[in-house]
Amino acid sequence: MTGPAPRGQRLWPFSDLHQEHDDNAWDPAVHTPAGGFDVAVVAGDVHMPLTRSLDWLSERLPGVPVVYVPGNHDFWWDRSEDRYTICDQFEHGRERAAALGIHLLLDDVAVIGAIRFLGGTLWTDFRLGSLGLTHAFRSAQGRFGMVDYRRIRTGPRSRNRIEPGEILAMHRTTRLFIETELARPHDGPTVVVTHHAPHPDSLPDPHADLTWSYASDLTDLVVDRGPDLWMHGYVHHAVTMGPGGRG
Repeated sequence: MTGPAPRGQRLWPFSDLHQEHDDNAWDPAVHTPAGGFDVAVVAGDVHMPLTRSLDWLSERLPGVPVVYVPGNHDFWWDRSEDRYTICDQFEHGRERAAALGIHLLLDDVAVIGAIRFLGGTLWTDFRLGSLGLTHAFRSAQGRFGMVDYRRIRTGPRSRNRIEPGEILAMHRTTRLFIETELARPHDGPTVVVTHHAPHPDSLPDPHADLTWSYASDLTDLVVDRGPDLWMHGYVHHAVTMGPGGRG
C-alpha cells in the first residue's frame, strides 16, 4: 500500500484470503476494524474462481460497499467439470458482480462517495530483475515457474493455457487504463487498486527469483502521477510506503 489513506471515508483493505483452502477459513466479522469502515477494498484472490470470490464476499459482507479487483487465482481452473476459461470469468464475473452490487474493477472506475477507485489485476511487464523478456517468459512458464501457466485456461483443451505474451498484453492494457484515468481530473481522492505490485519496494526481497512475475516498477504512476493511495495484494507481505519509500 502506498500513500496515506484518503480522509473522510474509512477503507478496509484486505486480499489473498485463498478460501479455496479449508485451513484458511476466515470470518470477516471477527476481523472488522474496531472503528468501523465505509468501503471494503479487496485486492484479489479471495476464492477460486472469480465468480466464487464474488459470492463469498456478498454472503459475508451483505449491504456493504465492496470494491473487488481479481487476482491471478481468480482465473485458475479449479479442476471441476466446468472447464471455464479466463474469458468466461471476465464475462460471468461482470454479470455476477452487477447482480450482487459489487464494484468489480477489470480496468474500470467506481466512484463511491467522494473517492474515485481505479482498478485492474495489472499482472506484470516481466522486467523487474529479469535479463530481458525471453528470459522472463521462459522462467515464468518453466517447470519451476508460475502455476498460472498451467491453471489459467484460454480454451476447452488442456493445451489451451495462458501464455506470457498474453499476460504482458493485459499488463499494458491495465497500465494504459490507469495512466489515462489518472490524467482525468476528479474532485476528490483517487485510489488505485491492483492485485500485482506496482513497485519493487512492495516485495519482501526485490532481488528474489521470479520477481518479474510479482511486480513491476511503475514509479512514474505511483509517485509522479499522484494517486492519493495505491493498494495491492499478491505478495502476502504487509508494507506501507509514503513518498519517501517504506514506512
